[in-house]
Amino acid sequence: MYLQIHRTENGCIRYPLHTHKNYEIMLYLNGSGSLCTSEGDYPFEEGTVLIVPPGVSHGSTSKTGFRNISVEGEFQGYFCFDSVKVLADNESHDGQTLAKMLYENRCGSIALLNSLCQAYLCFLIERMEVEDRMYRSVERIVAMIREHAFDPQLRVSEILSTSGYAEDYIRAAFKKIIGKTPMRMLTEIRIHHACFLMDVYKHEMPLSRIAELCGFLDYVYFSKKFKALMGMTPRAYLS
Repeated sequence: MYLQIHRTENGCIRYPLHTHKNYEIMLYLNGSGSLCTSEGDYPFEEGTVLIVPPGVSHGSTSKTGFRNISVEGEFQGYFCFDSVKVLADNESHDGQTLAKMLYENRCGSIALLNSLCQAYLCFLIERMEVEDRMYRSVERIVAMIREHAFDPQLRVSEILSTSGYAEDYIRAAFKKIIGKTPMRMLTEIRIHHACFLMDVYKHEMPLSRIAELCGFLDYVYFSKKFKALMGMTPRAYLS
């Protein structure tokens, strides 16, 4: 198996734009910054794995410096995507361990190197499958929140429990993917719907009724959440 294995110097600020004929796997050991590509920029931090397809121009930049290990090889039999793939190392840092072992044995036995590379590729494919399942779980949670957003009996924790993951784990994954917590998303949906109803009915519908239609049984709580999101009370919004 053709392999090119490199490690950047610690504290590297910029790695120039370049392309490869094969897939390149980059695992960032430390630092933060962006991988600039012809497709766009991809942020990275410690533990980020970026897999760049053949022919995609790319180069890393960082204000504070970074270090990564890159492995280029004929991985077409393992990967079949045309856009940059972003993954994260697991909590045990197994990806970093395998990448370091590859680098340290880059000049050693071909049989050992191929075995390590196989293990690294299998690890990455497993991470892809885990993250794909996670994305699908988060998408289902988003759909359920949207569908039942105005039900005052809705409990976010009950929706999260349907994912099959521990609540704290899926909650953290949801925030990472969506950019906000499930409760924040639910609150925004409810408050924006309240604004819609207020725009339509003006003073014809009591604010307490609007709160109920948006899933709030407690008007004081509704008013507090409305002000936190909109920067004013519901009455001020109507004036």
